[in-house]
Amino acid sequence: MQRDVVVLVEHRTHEVESITYQMLAAGRELANGLGGQLLALVLGHELSRITEGLRDKGMDKILVVDEPALSRNGAEAQSYVITEVVRRTEPRLVLVGYSLVGMELAPAIAAKLGAPAMTNCIGIELREGSLVVTRPLFDGTMHAQILLDDSAPVVVALQKGMTPSIPAAAKTAAVEPLHVDLQNISFRGRLLEIIEEPASGIDISKAEVIVSVGRGIGDKEKLSIIQALADALGGVMACSRPVVDVGWLTRDRQVGSSGKTVAPKVYIACGISGASQHLSGMSESRRIIAINKDANAPIFQVAHYGIVGDLFAIVPALTAAAKKQ
Repeated sequence: MQRDVVVLVEHRTHEVESITYQMLAAGRELANGLGGQLLALVLGHELSRITEGLRDKGMDKILVVDEPALSRNGAEAQSYVITEVVRRTEPRLVLVGYSLVGMELAPAIAAKLGAPAMTNCIGIELREGSLVVTRPLFDGTMHAQILLDDSAPVVVALQKGMTPSIPAAAKTAAVEPLHVDLQNISFRGRLLEIIEEPASGIDISKAEVIVSVGRGIGDKEKLSIIQALADALGGVMACSRPVVDVGWLTRDRQVGSSGKTVAPKVYIACGISGASQHLSGMSESRRIIAINKDANAPIFQVAHYGIVGDLFAIVPALTAAAKKQ
């Protein structure tokens, strides 16, 4: 049985995404436990800057597929290449981040391999030589632990923020170029353009105080009361994914597995139920204050202080108190 762990490297504009280092940390621990190697897989074109930046980050080997066609084709081509590499290397585990990239690629890779895919996981560990994943159920109110079959490879997508980033390693990883022929493959779609959403000009990941809002606010016009509290505290306003999905705030304000990971001194969650995807992006905050009318909301499980009540009464009161300080 193969014991290696393959981690997919996410990168953008020649920079490695932070979620990759978290996957490498998890992969390093698992590879050590399995007695195998940690392999980082990098796809794309003109990748020298990416590979050089990864060589001291704890993996045993960096597998590089540098093909011009990968810069023109999207997830369909990427999943094809990843599948070909996995068939050659025969690892025990393929580990990806549960990001916008991983959400699309994990099921596609698994389908091509005929392997199971476990997505939206918040943990993965070895128990007596077998892999066990933990994933949330019922909007994060319960967790399921699932023992994976040892006889087949498995694709696991792990949420952002669930493991610390990997420290620099003493040794330098070898780089192994691989070729996957894409010339005669007909893909149904190709990448035409990347359209960036207008940014607000605020980096929530650097804020010391964040006042975050969910769909519980009910109306875009009512966001002003959240902004007022953020201003009074010298902080910034952020949000959960549903607020972005309906177009009330831009994606650079989103906290969670498909947004940004934050760890401010104070995080105030207003009208946020606490889905696991959101919790993964803010659970390392030093002080979490939750305001929600639902006493059973999952957000209270991670909050240091909780207020059960109407945010339209509580938030203005907090704003008035902050202005008096």
